[in-house]
Amino acid sequence: MKVLVTGASGNGGQAVCRQLLQADHQVRMADVIPSAMINEGTAEFIRCDTRTVSDVQRAVQGMDGVIHLAAWHCSHQPPVSDDTIFAVNVDGTYNVFEACRKEGIRSIVYASSMAYGWGSVYGVSKVIGEDLCRAYHEMTGASIAMLRYHEFIPRPYLEFGARLLRNGVDRRDVASATVMALEAAAAEAFGLFRTIIHTNHGMPENVRSHFAKLGPEWCEQQIPGITKLLELYNIALPDEVEQHDLSEAKRIIGWEPRVGFIEFLRDLQLRHEQSLEIHGLVVPSELPNDR
Repeated sequence: MKVLVTGASGNGGQAVCRQLLQADHQVRMADVIPSAMINEGTAEFIRCDTRTVSDVQRAVQGMDGVIHLAAWHCSHQPPVSDDTIFAVNVDGTYNVFEACRKEGIRSIVYASSMAYGWGSVYGVSKVIGEDLCRAYHEMTGASIAMLRYHEFIPRPYLEFGARLLRNGVDRRDVASATVMALEAAAAEAFGLFRTIIHTNHGMPENVRSHFAKLGPEWCEQQIPGITKLLELYNIALPDEVEQHDLSEAKRIIGWEPRVGFIEFLRDLQLRHEQSLEIHGLVVPSELPNDR
């Protein structure tokens, strides 16, 4: 497929573009600034501010599918105003869907969020975004996936690992879910589809719900000797691990997350044994197999 990715230079966008290229899709990266990936000569880049109608129309021209990731979020550093968040996330999304309608594009993935709701302008922008998805589907019959991503903002390595037990997800899982959703849309596996994109640690329910108490022993069973590293690196364990039912994502688009807390702990153990960088490491982009 010829695929447009908006917000392609961002953290998630770069991972999604790599995944698309690895699956032999042709990729057009759209953003206000180019990505380092352009220097690799693997994808086309087009400058696009989704608030500008002509930019968006030019970006979608000739595409078979669109992955719409371009958005501002509340936790962006440095902060942006609520006006900017609303304009990019709402007006920009409308412009993308309208351009897709005119171009006849019928396979779309929309980046929603677990922040969906009425507690912030960002959350409201995702409510409106999902409503636009539904409206475009009703008007055109296009196949649209709305993916409610958990957090994958770059963070210090140890903080990233602990966050996987709460509201964090590895961007490799974000990328694989996004690409599989687009391919399923192209195959007309659904009309309008919504799912949560989170990790799955594969732990028993009693361990999940009493993790601070039972988690260390469970982790030790999976990786002998790992409790010493949990103590050494002072990794705080939550009382309860956040987990969601991801069975519908597996059934509809064939996706399952592959990077959980145990995978993080295996990587931590390897880094510790080989005296590799830990405290100064910021993820993603520097973990094994991230590229």
